Amino acid sequence: MAPDDRHQHRFSDQIKGRIAASLTAALQRDQDVLRKLRALDVLDAESLLDEEVNPFELLRRLRNRVREVRENPSLLADLDLRAVEVLGAQPDRPMLETGSSHPGLTVVFTDLEGFTAFTREEGDARAGNLLTGHYAAVDEIVAGRGGTVVKRLGDGHLTTFPHPRAAVLASLELVDASPDRLPLRAGGHRGEVVRIGDDVFGNVVNLASRVADAADGGQALVTVAVRDGASPVPGAAFGEPQEARLKGIGDRVPLCEVLRA
Repeated sequence: MAPDDRHQHRFSDQIKGRIAASLTAALQRDQDVLRKLRALDVLDAESLLDEEVNPFELLRRLRNRVREVRENPSLLADLDLRAVEVLGAQPDRPMLETGSSHPGLTVVFTDLEGFTAFTREEGDARAGNLLTGHYAAVDEIVAGRGGTVVKRLGDGHLTTFPHPRAAVLASLELVDASPDRLPLRAGGHRGEVVRIGDDVFGNVVNLASRVADAADGGQALVTVAVRDGASPVPGAAFGEPQEARLKGIGDRVPLCEVLRA
């Protein structure tokens, strides 16, 4: 096996290991998750009686039923949403393919604040209808700025843009297009990413995700790298950088709020 192939193999194993650990934690937190998976035929009756469900077998079955899982937002909330979405939209495609690097993309993550509570209060059907309209709005905004919706993450999105200025303007438009009662938050970072199939990976992607986590509902935050690459942006302004402690990131990261000029 060539060195690059071995590296991709290890990368695949690491990702599958993280997903399996996340699923195991979800099952340990809430036994009701087992019953929901049984209702979708992801687990059989014998599995429900097994005290230790094999997370890698569960991972394989989820890949084969990803559409059904996505149509149940409350289950996505009970599981680790991002871990489930790492499986990808096409279960018959290898989890990882040989990657290539892209020297400069701006990655923007979004999600809807309060969506989990909304789903529990209003039910899966209403939450699903809300997401249908939200997906259409996000697709239009991102495409209109020359970006790409890499994947949908339940109530959130992973998007990329070839130019940071487009990412900044799209972030403002996405915040403005938030569904009623569910303010959108966005977070972005810029730099080299790794493309694997239709997906993107790497430190830039991870950091952008953490920037989105740091934002409040109705707020867009970006790193200084995005601000410096985008400025000036007609119609937009940046707040003063504020250092933030982000989960899983060793050093504090200076973040700027994106504002309407």
